[in-house]
Amino acid sequence: MRNDPQFYYLFLEYADGGELFDKIEPDCGMSPVFAQFYFKQLICGLKFIHDNDVVHRDIKPENLLLTGTHVLKISDFGMATLYRNKGEERLLDLSCGTIPYAAPELCAGKKYRGPPVDVWSSGIVLIAMLTGELPWDRASDASQSYMGWISNTSLDERPWKKIDVRALCMLRKIVTDKTDKRATIEQIQADPWYQHNFGQVETPNGRPLKRARNNDENITCTQQAECSAKRRHLETPNEKSTLAERQNASFSQPTKTEDLLLTQHIDMSQTNSNLLQRMVCRMTRFCVVTDIRSTYQKVARASEHAGFGVRETDDYRLLVTWREVSMMVSLYTMGDIPDKPRVMVDFRRSRGDGIQFKKMFMDVRNRMHEWICTDGNNWLANLGYVPRNPQIVNGGGVNVEHSASSINVDV
Repeated sequence: MRNDPQFYYLFLEYADGGELFDKIEPDCGMSPVFAQFYFKQLICGLKFIHDNDVVHRDIKPENLLLTGTHVLKISDFGMATLYRNKGEERLLDLSCGTIPYAAPELCAGKKYRGPPVDVWSSGIVLIAMLTGELPWDRASDASQSYMGWISNTSLDERPWKKIDVRALCMLRKIVTDKTDKRATIEQIQADPWYQHNFGQVETPNGRPLKRARNNDENITCTQQAECSAKRRHLETPNEKSTLAERQNASFSQPTKTEDLLLTQHIDMSQTNSNLLQRMVCRMTRFCVVTDIRSTYQKVARASEHAGFGVRETDDYRLLVTWREVSMMVSLYTMGDIPDKPRVMVDFRRSRGDGIQFKKMFMDVRNRMHEWICTDGNNWLANLGYVPRNPQIVNGGGVNVEHSASSINVDV
C-alpha cells in the first residue's frame, strides 16, 4: 500500500484463474481428482497460517482464488485473528463468517478454539466440490439435514450418496461437532483419501499439472517480514456480534468490468481478443443464436417462468433475484461470425449463497436450451472463457510435496 495527501492506495495480487467457486458445477461438483488437487492446497495453506498463529474464520469457495496455472490462494482475511500469542492459545468468542460453512460451536455463539473452525469449513468446501451442493443451511439442531448427519441416519440421502466411502470416512473426522475429536491438519494429511492416487490432473490441452517441490528456502526475507507485519496488525476483536451482522464485512475477489469487456457491443474476433485477456474462466455463461434484443427478452421470460424477480438496470443488463440471492445478467454480441447472430449471456452473483446462485443460473440456462449454440460455446472454451471437462490420466499422479508456505504449480 501507499498513500498521498488525498488518497490511500491498496494493491492486491490479481488471481487470473478466478475463484474456486467458479469450478464447482451445481449438483455435480467436480471430479475427485480435481477436488483432491484443490483440497490439498487448501489444507497446506491452512497449515501455514495456523503455524503463524492466525486463524481465517471465513473459509469458503468464494474466498479461495486460483491463478491461471491452478495455484490456490486463500484470500479475504477480514475475519482473521491471532488465536495464539507466544505459544499460548486463547479461546475466541466473535461469531463471524458465512453461516453454511461455519462450525456448530461458532453458530451456537460459544467460545471456541480457532484452528478447528477452519478445519470444519474446509470439510464443507470439500463436500461442495464433490457434490455441487451444501449439506445444510446452518450447523445447528434447527436443521434436519445437519441432525441427520450427526445421528448418522441420512447417508442414503443427498449429498452423502454422491460421495464415495473413502471420502465419507475422512469427512466424518473433519465435520464432527465434537471439537476434541475433530481431525487436525496433520491427521487430514495422513488420511487414506488425502493420500490416494486419483491420477494426474490435466488441462484441456492435455498437459499434466504437477506441483513443484519447494522448501523453506523459497521464503524470502521480504515475505517473512510481511508475514510478521500482518500478524502484528491483525485486530483482535472482543466485541460480540452475530453472524448476520458480520457477513458483509469482508470481500471476495472484485470484478473489474473495464478490464474484462470494454463495451457491450464488441468484436470477439481473434484479432481483438486482447480485450478479453483478463476475463477469467467461468461456467456461468453461454452463447445463443438469437440477436441481442431477442436474447434480452428470452432471458427475462425464462427468469420469470422460473419464479425469479426480474429488474432492468440499464441497456441489456438484468438483475434477477430469488429470496436472498441476486445475480446480474449481461449480454454481449459476438461479431466474429458474419451473418449469424451470436450473443454471450454472462451471469454474475451479486448477493447471497454461491451454490444457490449457480442453481438459478442452471434453471435459466435449461429454459433457454433450444437457442444455445455449440459453435459459440466451443469458441468461448477454446479461448478459456468457459471450462472444458477435465481429463484424468490413469497412472502417474499429482505431485503434492511442497512447503506449505510456497505452493506452486508447473504446467
